[in-house]
Parts: sequence; structure tokens; C-alpha cells
Amino acid sequence: MLNPATPGVSVEEITRLPYSVAYIETAMPAFIGYTELLPVGYNEPFIISSLLEYEQYFGKAKEENIQLQDVEGKGATIVAPQVQFLMYYSLQMYFANGGGPCYIISVGDYTSAEVQLSSLEAGLAKIDHKKIKEPILIIFPDAISLTNESEFYSIYNQAIDKAKDEDKNRFVILDTYYGNSVIQSNNLTTIESFRSKVDPTNHAAAYFPHLKTILNYTFDETKTPIVHTGLQKAGQGSALFYAGEIAALDELKSLASAEISTGSADAYVLADLLDQAIAIAEEVNETADAGDKKSALTEVIDEAKVVLEAIYEGIIDDFMIPDGFDENAPVFSGEFEALKTAILEVKDEKGDANGITFKNLESSNSALYNQVKKEMQSLKVVLPPSSAIAGAYGRIDSTRGVWKAPANINISHVITPTEKISDQEQAALHMDVLGKSINAIRTFTGKGTLIWGARTLEGKDKNNEGKDNEWKYVHVRRYYNMMRQSINDALNKFMNEPNIPHTWLRAKTMLENFLNQQWMEGALAGSTPKEAYEVTVKGVEGTTIMNVDLKIALVRPAEFIVLNFSHKLQQF
Repeated sequence: MLNPATPGVSVEEITRLPYSVAYIETAMPAFIGYTELLPVGYNEPFIISSLLEYEQYFGKAKEENIQLQDVEGKGATIVAPQVQFLMYYSLQMYFANGGGPCYIISVGDYTSAEVQLSSLEAGLAKIDHKKIKEPILIIFPDAISLTNESEFYSIYNQAIDKAKDEDKNRFVILDTYYGNSVIQSNNLTTIESFRSKVDPTNHAAAYFPHLKTILNYTFDETKTPIVHTGLQKAGQGSALFYAGEIAALDELKSLASAEISTGSADAYVLADLLDQAIAIAEEVNETADAGDKKSALTEVIDEAKVVLEAIYEGIIDDFMIPDGFDENAPVFSGEFEALKTAILEVKDEKGDANGITFKNLESSNSALYNQVKKEMQSLKVVLPPSSAIAGAYGRIDSTRGVWKAPANINISHVITPTEKISDQEQAALHMDVLGKSINAIRTFTGKGTLIWGARTLEGKDKNNEGKDNEWKYVHVRRYYNMMRQSINDALNKFMNEPNIPHTWLRAKTMLENFLNQQWMEGALAGSTPKEAYEVTVKGVEGTTIMNVDLKIALVRPAEFIVLNFSHKLQQF
């Protein structure tokens, strides 16, 4: 009551809610990588809530150069770009799979020649526990673009070391360097190499294989000229490249010579042989690079056509040089040789679209433009799965709870994994003698692409002491991180409160209310609250220390379901 007018006692009722434990964000990823734009303040972790907000501050994907390659029997086909910077595509997958607010840590823009380990290390160092206290998922979308495979493992091991620090709540989502089980150096497959170089930890989880998404690449259609290569490889000699055509011309020349040597050659037979030779030369000329050599071949073809027309019109008969023709002009055998020589001079190293922009191709060669445009739309981005997995974590946390294992759930915007995994192959991924479990991503008929595993990189069933491994599941580790930080923040409210039984009781009641709610939601095991959790709060007499002991029974997934069938014969 303000400014009371009557002397006396004024009573006001003040609403004060009891202390409670507030949930903290459980799937707040930090994406570390390269972006198109570098906004003011980009040196610090930057929170965004949507893809539109990302585009506003950090831009879009890098526009890739268009490269076409002529393919035998198919014509010009577009070559899939070797994309260096995957941040934007990864954010698309993250939000498409249910992701929410996240941190963006930009380590540079697209002017960088390539992804640098030092830049990613600098970005990792910005995840400071003094600035970011909530549990963080660490993701490196651009890590697979590191040219050195050992650097790829190095940045992940550094992230694992940061996550292991008990003062920080960190969890790393790892990708494999390759998207399939290829054999690399030292005769190791992708998985074997990964396991030999990545440290074991329950603060990280790995997923395999990579994903072919429904996303389209972003191409530069107006600035950079198209690189269009022909069928002939650069530096390959024309004699080798056109070996088939040259051999065919030699055979036609031999047949013509044999026909003439009889003394009674059939003009129409020879005309047909020359016509075949001209057709071969014209086919070569269609794809030959523009220039003086192509013009020379065109001229030789025209000269051969004059001779061919003269035969059909009867001007050349009995294979004598008629009036009006150059006495030194070769007839038949000379025409074949001239075509052969001209073909050996031309090259097919460049295609029709080489050197012009895609926009200009629309007006200069609309047929090729439409063909390439269609191929652009059919060419899909291939990504490592970490960003989509982070989105799936967020979706599960918001719809079920962090205590639900992030497995047997669909991944959106995916056409197919880059490798099909069988039950036997997953067994080798899932259970490893060193405990470095790798979670498979598999496609099932009628279900789509599913996350088919929820184990950490310390996923063996028994620990080094032969006891049950308490931290082999992703959701157990992440739930513990959430609980520890949430309860820690709640207990901060009791700082400097009297260290007396009344304070202890208030703290205990607050924690029991929180854990009881968790049990009712299905996060804790046990048929009664007593079986699900136990809270003890007691101060140390004569000191300023208040001890809080929590025991909780976390749920575990039904990872292996065994059906036992029995049949009893009917008695008559």
C-alpha cells in the first residue's frame, strides 16, 4: 500500500510461488562452419530460430560453378559439384527435421579457398562454458570437406575432449569421413578407420551412412561461364581418341582401292563408300571444338561432297579426270586420305556451352539449356547426417522428452542413404569390441528412412570393470546433462539461505516434486515413486555446506525384442 493515510498496520498479500526446477534447452545445437555473410558480432555464438533468420544474417549456400561433361550416348550431362561449404544445406535439414533455436558460429566466408582445420578449431574454442551454460550439441557441417582425413578426426577428438569436461554440458554428433564403406589407406574401410582414430566417449554419438537429400544445389547461372568438356580428355591425342573413326576410313579406302583395281569399278559402289566416309567425318565435325581446325575439316568434307555429287551426276565416269576438274585433285583414295588427315587435326575437348553463362545458353541453345535445367533439378545434395540427427533430437525432445531414445524415428527430406545396410552389417556397426558403436541409418519399405540405433561412442554393454555400462545410450547421457544443469540452476536459489533443516526441507520438496513429475511422464523407471527416485538433503553441521544426494532410475529402451512362440498339439 502506497502512502497510507491512517496510522496503523497495513497488510498486503504478496503472491510468491514455491521454488521449482525449470527445464533448460536440451537440444541446442552449435553449428560451426563457413557462411556466405559475416554479420556484426559473428565472432560470438549467434542464436537463430529459423532458416529465414539464418538467411537474413548469414546468407545462403555458395553458388557452385556449372560443369558439363559430354557422355557417349547421353550428350551433355551435369557434373555433381564438389561442394566445400555445407552449412546452409545442413541448416535446411536441421529445421526440416524439427530443429528449433540453435547457435551459429561462423568461422569465415566463401572467399576461403577451402575448409581449414585452424578455422574450425577457432570456432570450437568459442563454445565457452561461461557464456553458454545449457547443454550443447556440437556439429561440424563442413568437417568432411577437410582435405586431410587426419584433420577430420582431429577436430572431432578436440570436440570430444571439450565435451568430457564435467564443468560443461556438451554432446558431439559425429559423421564418418566417407558416406560408404570404401577401403582407404592401410586397407581400412570407412568404419575401421573411424574407429581406429576417434576416441571412445559417452559424450558423443556417430551415425552412418551419409544421406541423399531432396535438396537442390545452388548454381551460378549469371556470373561464371560454364565449363563444358567434350568426350576427348585434355591431352589425349586425336589419333587415339578417333582411333575407331580412322580405322573405319582406312577400311573404306581399302575397299575403294580394291574396287578401282578391278578395272571395271561400279560407280555407285564407290559413291556409297565415299558417302560413308563423309558421314563419319560429319559426325566428328559435329562435336569438334570450334576454330581453324574445325573449319579445315568442314572444307575437306565440302570438297568430298563435290566429288560425290559429280559421280551421281555422271560427270566422273570410268574414274578419269573430266574437263573442268583440277588434274592434281585426288579422286577416291585421295578423298579418304584428306578426310583422315583433317580428322587427326581436330579435337573434342570442349562442348557447345563452354565459355558462356547458363543464362546466355537459354538464348543460344535452348534445347541444351532445357536439358541441363532438368538435370539440375534431378541432381540432389548429399550430406553427412549430423544436422538431420540434431533436428530429430529436437523433435523428440519437444514431443516426447529427452528421456526418449532418438531411434526408430523418420528422417525427413531424405531420398535414400548413400549405402544400404543389412542386419548383419548393422550388427558389426552396433556392437564393437572397443565399444565404439556407430548408429545405422536405414530404409525400410513403407516406413521410409529411419534412425536405427541410439548408442554412444562408448556403447559396449559392460564397462572396463565388468559392470553394466550406464552410459551406453544417447538419451541417458543427454537426460543426465539436462537434469544436472536444471537442478544446478534451481539450487542456486538456495545460495546464502540459512543452512538449517527448514531450508533443507524446502530444497528436498522442490526436487521431489520435479522428479515425481518426471516419473509420471515416463522418464523414470519403477512402479512407484520410491522405486524411481530418492532425494536426500542435509547440511554438514558446523559448516556452510549443504549436501544433496539424488538417486534416479532412468528408463532404458526396448532395444532387443524377442518373441517366443510355442505350439501345443490339440488333444483328441
